[in-house]
Amino acid sequence: MPASRKVELSFFFLLVAAATAVSFFIFKPYFGALFVAVVFAIVFRPLFETVHKRVKREGLASFLTLAFLFFVVLIPATLFGFFIFDDARNLYESAGNGASILSRLDEAILPFKEYIQKIIPGFEINISEYVDAALSFFLSNFGGVFTRAIGIVFQTFIMLLALFYLFRDGAKFRSYIVTLSPLTNEYDERILKRIESAISSVVKGKLLIILLQGILASVGFFIFGVPSPVLWGAITAIAALIPAVGVAIVFIPAVIFLFITGGMFSALGLLIFGMIIGSIDNLLGPVLFEKGLLMHPLFILLSVLGGIVFFGPVGFLAGPVALSLLLALLDIYPLLFQNNDNNQ
Repeated sequence: MPASRKVELSFFFLLVAAATAVSFFIFKPYFGALFVAVVFAIVFRPLFETVHKRVKREGLASFLTLAFLFFVVLIPATLFGFFIFDDARNLYESAGNGASILSRLDEAILPFKEYIQKIIPGFEINISEYVDAALSFFLSNFGGVFTRAIGIVFQTFIMLLALFYLFRDGAKFRSYIVTLSPLTNEYDERILKRIESAISSVVKGKLLIILLQGILASVGFFIFGVPSPVLWGAITAIAALIPAVGVAIVFIPAVIFLFITGGMFSALGLLIFGMIIGSIDNLLGPVLFEKGLLMHPLFILLSVLGGIVFFGPVGFLAGPVALSLLLALLDIYPLLFQNNDNNQ
């Protein structure tokens, strides 16, 4: 290669690196919104295509799909968030009341605590204190969501705007990515399909299941008289991430609470209701989630939990997507070397 050509390429790649670095910092504040937009675009692509077949114009189809998601997904999710915050605030206020249900619960478990103290000297448990501390942490963090309302509204606007163009021009973006990749089109398509499968499986499978469990749990808590049902339903949805025992972590204490506060039939009803909700994951999970993702359940769980720790709430999806990308690359790895051996 001539020296002038090397200089030209070196200068070109230097410019590319510099432009990429600057673009990274420009788009960095919107990574979360853009990632959510990509997820929604993949999951609801079939809906967009159905609308597109009827209205023909891509721009109008994109707008109608976006309007549907805004009223059916975004607004209910926002209202649900307000209900959770209101329940948490009410429970926090009742925790400071000496006659609250939490104090009654402390009194009810006093005989058990005294018995354990005979076996383990110094053992202490104060439910009111623990719940008060947990709710204080929750309100201080979750409440910040509402104090940062302007920023959240702006990020939501960016997400919706990006989603509009991803619906309308998604095929063009996909073709452009394939064109830029140095891999063959076959490998590019395999990687993209693996990522799309991961996103669809996580959203349609795990996320949909835990949302269903959380909503049903809220209904059950309300019917059987558990205070702050929406809050505990949300906690149930989070706990449902833990396989097999997730829902039970919330339902068993709730059943015990109803039993020791005099609601024996309510406790029995909630126990049966909780067993039904817990079985939803076992019935639908293998069909909607693991089958589509082609990943061991242990890796799925670790990728979800690790993704949340590393990326924050977006990590619920980013974790499985990152792991799926790695697995797709590992699938392609031996094929690349096999092709190289055949070409030599």
